[in-house]
Amino acid sequence: MIKFTKLHDFAAYLKQAAGTYLQYDYELLYQELRARYEQQVMEALLEKHPGWSIVTDDAACYMYLYRNWSLSKEATQNACQFIDLAKDLFENYVECKELFITTNIVENVMRVVEQVYDFSKYALKNRHMFIFLFSTKYRYEDSFCRCFKGKNDMNYADIYILTPRKDNQATPQSILLHELGHVVNLVLTGDVGKLPEDFAVITSLLNLNFNKNDQNEFFAHCFAMSLLSETELIPFDPFPMVPQTHKILFRFYFTHKINNLK
Repeated sequence: MIKFTKLHDFAAYLKQAAGTYLQYDYELLYQELRARYEQQVMEALLEKHPGWSIVTDDAACYMYLYRNWSLSKEATQNACQFIDLAKDLFENYVECKELFITTNIVENVMRVVEQVYDFSKYALKNRHMFIFLFSTKYRYEDSFCRCFKGKNDMNYADIYILTPRKDNQATPQSILLHELGHVVNLVLTGDVGKLPEDFAVITSLLNLNFNKNDQNEFFAHCFAMSLLSETELIPFDPFPMVPQTHKILFRFYFTHKINNLK
């Protein structure tokens, strides 16, 4: 498989493939992607975090394709998907010189998440989540969580950590934790647009009123703050104005919710 370091180079490859690939080529590529996916899962299992993998460069490009392309039975349908994906990458992603977050930072954050919540075992269970690190900015979001249906109609989510467009206060650590909060929301409710009913208790105790969209973002912030009091993460907490008592409340809430997933 060709190696890529830039997302736009990968988009150019998709566009070229759409004009030249036969159905056999698409099927062969999908088999290669599937094998690479299984390798990622096995490596994560050996590294004792079976629920997630960090991917950069060509691995990120190919796993992006694996997650966003559904192999069709007709070459024309596969070509249309490749063209759409290439158009999205060209139009909505802007290349940057370097990664906003490193694999070491992600590993350190995820180690804390695993220690506190046993995240792979209880939150992700049989799902596998990719944490994509791209040296790009995205047109609409600083970073985002992409949710989709997988096998047996199970809800899956991947996290895309990009260079922020507008938020200059957040740290790489807090952004990752925020996106993990959306994953928790999905696991608990099956829909990131819907909050657990008992979360209203939290907003009520704090005398907060939000519209629906703000509540979803606040939920993700609360998950982040439930962990930013950990010794390793305190220096990267962009919420020093939030009382420690509130953060303890958030930890209590998420501990309770994730424990109930056992």
